[in-house]
Amino acid sequence: MKPALIFPVVAMAASLLSVANPGIGMDLDPDKALHDWRMQRLMAPTPRDLEKERKGSVYIYDGLTEREVDAALETQFARIQNMMFVGTVKTDARGEPLQDAESAKYVQESGDCGN
Repeated sequence: MKPALIFPVVAMAASLLSVANPGIGMDLDPDKALHDWRMQRLMAPTPRDLEKERKGSVYIYDGLTEREVDAALETQFARIQNMMFVGTVKTDARGEPLQDAESAKYVQESGDCGN
């Protein structure tokens, strides 16, 4: 591809991505963009994602809320064997993430088998 054509093609691709998914390309918060990508992969996987799962791939989802995990387990039941959830964030009755009053960090479920 000629150098003069590269910029317009890249600009067009970025524009199409932002229209198809406003969370991608338009959001300057990398944590939100990563979260949006994880949720897209979890709830609406691409055919390629599903093929990788059929071949045995397991994807680790880190930092999702209890409600997001519960929704995935209910709607994506046939894919559970290909999912692992770590660092799950506890939520209040409204579904809002719980934060520690002192540190302001999100409260996560413990990985300790004793809890």
